[in-house]
Amino acid sequence: MLGLLGILLLAVLLYKFLIYPSWLSPLSKIPAAHWTASWSPLWILWIRYTHVEVQTIHKAHLKLGPIVRLGPNEVSINCVDGGLRTVYAGGFEKPFFYDQFQNYGIPNMFSTKESKPHAARKRLISNVYSKSFIQSSKEAQEVTRVIIHERLLPSLDAYAVKGSSLEVHEFNYGITMDFVSSYLFGLSNDSNFIRDVEMRKTFLSWYFKRSDHYFWNQEIPRLTQWLQNIGIRLVPKWVDAANEKIEAWVLRLCSVAQQSLKSASEYSENAPGTRPIVYGQLFESLRRSSGKPEGQVGDNQNANSDEIPIASELLDHLAAGMDTSGITSTYLFWEMSRHPELQASLRRELLTLSPTLALGHKSEVPSARSIDALPLLHGVIMETLRRHCAIPGSQPRQTPSTPTSIAGSPPLPGGVRVSAQAYSLHRNPKVFPDPEAWNPQRWLEADQEKKDEMLRWFWAFGSGGRMCVGSNFAMQGLPLVNMFTELKYVTAAIYTNFTSSIVDDTGIEQADAYTAGPTGNQLTLKFARVSQP
Repeated sequence: MLGLLGILLLAVLLYKFLIYPSWLSPLSKIPAAHWTASWSPLWILWIRYTHVEVQTIHKAHLKLGPIVRLGPNEVSINCVDGGLRTVYAGGFEKPFFYDQFQNYGIPNMFSTKESKPHAARKRLISNVYSKSFIQSSKEAQEVTRVIIHERLLPSLDAYAVKGSSLEVHEFNYGITMDFVSSYLFGLSNDSNFIRDVEMRKTFLSWYFKRSDHYFWNQEIPRLTQWLQNIGIRLVPKWVDAANEKIEAWVLRLCSVAQQSLKSASEYSENAPGTRPIVYGQLFESLRRSSGKPEGQVGDNQNANSDEIPIASELLDHLAAGMDTSGITSTYLFWEMSRHPELQASLRRELLTLSPTLALGHKSEVPSARSIDALPLLHGVIMETLRRHCAIPGSQPRQTPSTPTSIAGSPPLPGGVRVSAQAYSLHRNPKVFPDPEAWNPQRWLEADQEKKDEMLRWFWAFGSGGRMCVGSNFAMQGLPLVNMFTELKYVTAAIYTNFTSSIVDDTGIEQADAYTAGPTGNQLTLKFARVSQP
């Protein structure tokens, strides 16, 4: 009798874990990236643990097509129609992978897995990240003026005058953090990392300690927690200590921003840039939703009850803005330093701005609209975001309960992990000829039809309702507030006044990771003043 039960149990296990996933599951019709992928997740887990996921998946798509199977319950897609549009614009929910991005043990907008709560959180702050708000905001303009003219350019000029080289990768993180923290908490409360080198190094030491240990909580969180409960830690205690220091630092920024809100002078038209724009918006949105009187959100007995959700949200904004813009800046300056002729062309375009961004013109900066209208500057940044995307890795979602076809597959059951990666989307040779080349001219020379097609495949900020809320901020100043705004101002300020050349680019190759900076974590450049006409 026991022998028969054993045989039946073995048969059930063989059917569930080998026969069904390998030959009967709808996923069995999808080409597998590895011979074990149909019945075991160990291969893809090993690929992720050894930091070769991005390249491995890219090679699989080149060989097998727009959809490949990575595990018994996981696929990767590399197409727009039937792929990105279905998954990311179709309301597929996030899996547990994103729990790793919680702060203080509670969700924020990015880590929220369900679409409706995410949309509700997004509505609280999306207006202050909109392109129109940023371009018309006096506070954003003052943040830009102060950081460009009083911090960035004087710092670079000091190196140029002495003829000294500068390690720009860490410096770029400082620029970005100053921009983002000023927009979140106000200029008087920001990080000041451009000038406060010691604190910049301290913060980044905390921040980078965490990066080698994301795998455990992202991919096998239950096992990781169970082992920790019995005294076996896969994530070292010093990683938790680093997280606690970062969280305490952000709570202090929230506290001083709250004090700013209580001061009427912070809203004075005579002191733009001092208002904590994003903190204030989030604070007031939470106050209105809670029905509390103006200026009050929590209760006196539990003052942190509302501060923690705000801090969790804003820590996510700080980390995302600093990481992505910092990395993009490094690769932009590296590429520009390899192309001195392009520096000269860009400078000619930048000199058409009025007012100028030249050293010594400290009273104002060009409008965001005028910066945004420069075609070569736009092309340089777009091509850097394409070729050196700061987040090249997979963005997982999971299929809904209703069986759904993806990228021409049979209808897939609910709960299948499905993802796309910007690295592969940005290297479609039919859309981006010679995709490994960094060629800003492709964005200037393309006709409208071709440009529209490139934009369909451009995925530096994701797509759908979950795309990066700060994408507009980033593009204006390579750390401004709208990723485009941020990138553009910083690049324009630097190449209006300086040339750059490479001193040491050892390890400039991009890491194979979800968020991917240089493997050497450094880039050393030399800046030299240019004569102004």
